[in-house]
Parts: sequence; structure tokens; C-alpha cells
Amino acid sequence: MSFNSGNKNVNDMIIASKNNRKNAKDFLKWIESSRLKVLHELDRGAFGVVHKARWYKRNYTDTVAVKFFHDDREFLREFTNIHRMIKRCSSEDDTISEKNLVHYYGATYDYDNEEYGIVMEYYSQSSLSNYLYKKWKKIYWEERLKILRDISYALYILHDQDLVHGDLHSGNIMIDDDKDDPNIAWIGDLGFCREEENEKKYDGFRGVMAFMAPEILKELPYSKKADIYSFGCIMYHVSTNRAPFYERAHNRRLMRQISEGLKPTIYQDDEIPPCFESLMHQCWNFNPKNRPN
Repeated sequence: MSFNSGNKNVNDMIIASKNNRKNAKDFLKWIESSRLKVLHELDRGAFGVVHKARWYKRNYTDTVAVKFFHDDREFLREFTNIHRMIKRCSSEDDTISEKNLVHYYGATYDYDNEEYGIVMEYYSQSSLSNYLYKKWKKIYWEERLKILRDISYALYILHDQDLVHGDLHSGNIMIDDDKDDPNIAWIGDLGFCREEENEKKYDGFRGVMAFMAPEILKELPYSKKADIYSFGCIMYHVSTNRAPFYERAHNRRLMRQISEGLKPTIYQDDEIPPCFESLMHQCWNFNPKNRPN
């Protein structure tokens, strides 16, 4: 073995990922921190910080994003989920990225801060939330539908492999309109992605409340149908440029109201096509069984 991550489980996953890869791109590597130059911060969450970085390879330099974790256990949990996702969703014909799922390169370790990191593809516009905020007046319905098409396809890929995302919201959708690529949106933060069949009990409160299904706020197990509810919330954000319940304090009162069936407000001047609004409400159906696939 030409590398040592310092963690046997990580070593084993990296070796297995390379040995069992289905195409030339979809496998995890160990990336020495000496080959990474960390630049500015892109995002910050409960479990870590995402930075833009330069990855110095043998013949060229690549721009990437690196998520560093405050807790080794959280890193291992997310890295394990990503390893499983790549194994399930990758194929000989199409890479993960071609299926509108964020491409992951591998793992690294920051010796100065004593933190593990996950290295992934960098997307020029950052998140969907950021993209809508900056360019709303230039985003017409054709592009909005293209974004939702890409997200729905990626969600189909995950669900077809009996995986749930578990934290789907506009901040986890990556946008890049600079690539020479017909796609524009990719589902990211796949470290939460896990097997639906293992979701037998409530796994704790994670994610953005305004995008969460009522049953999750009632502490019921996560399901594919909860992802569909969250997709409906993304439809709302894309069609109105308003995050769900943006005008409300995200507190226990709002949590209770969403769990009882409160939905985001649609105004007449939003000019949402009736068929689009109908599908959005189907995704928000209070009964998970009545939501579309």
C-alpha cells in the first residue's frame, strides 16, 4: 500500500474503491495534504467547513472543494456513505457526475489542524441558493426547468439504488454554468446519503427545517418520500426565488406547524404555471404514500 490515511477503515475503502471501480473516474483516492493549497472558505456547517483549494497533480493543477471535519467520527460516517453511493450509482457507461451527482475525488488530512477532509469537484456558482440570489432576473423558466430536471434525475438515480439523500435543500444543490456540459445542477452533500432499508428509527435532527417533511419533524424514519417533499420545496425556491418560510423564524413553533401540515405561501403574482403548482403540491402531500415517485 503506497499510502496510509491513519485509519484502517479509510484505507480499506480507498483500496476497495479503486479495485472495484466501474469506470476510469469514479473511485476514491488518498490525496496528500502537501498537494493541496487551501484557499478561501466557501461554506460552513454544523459538522465542518468547505474551502476552495488547488490540487497540484503531476502534470496540471485542478480547482477543487475540500470539506474539513471537526469530528473524525463524522468524517468516517460521511466518507462511508459516499463510498457506498459511488459503489451503487456508478456504472460502466456513465460517471457519477454524468448522473448529476457531485463527483468525489477522495480524502485528505490536514496535519496542522488535525482534521480529515473530503475532496470533491468545485462548482463555479456554488449552491442553488447562491445562484438564485445572484442571477434571478436572468433565470427564465427554461433554465429553471433544466435545473429541476437535473435534480430529479439525480434523485431518481439514488432512489433506484434504494438510497435516500436525507438532507436535500437548495444549499446542497451545486450549480455550474461555466462547464462545457449540458447539465447545470448536481446534488451534493452526499455524505448524508444512506440505505432506506436501514432507516428503521429516527436518526436525530439534521438538515434545514424549512425543507424537511412533516413526518421527519415528528421524528419518524427517513424515506424516499421525504426526499420528494424536499424536492417540492426546491421547486418552490426555483419558481419564486424565496426559500420556504424565509419570512419566519426557524423555531419550535414553525417546526410544529410544518409537522401539522403548514406549507409555503404561493402568491398570485408569483405567476407559477398551474401544472407546475399542482406537481409541487403533490410533492407536499401530508401523507407520504400519496407523494409521487
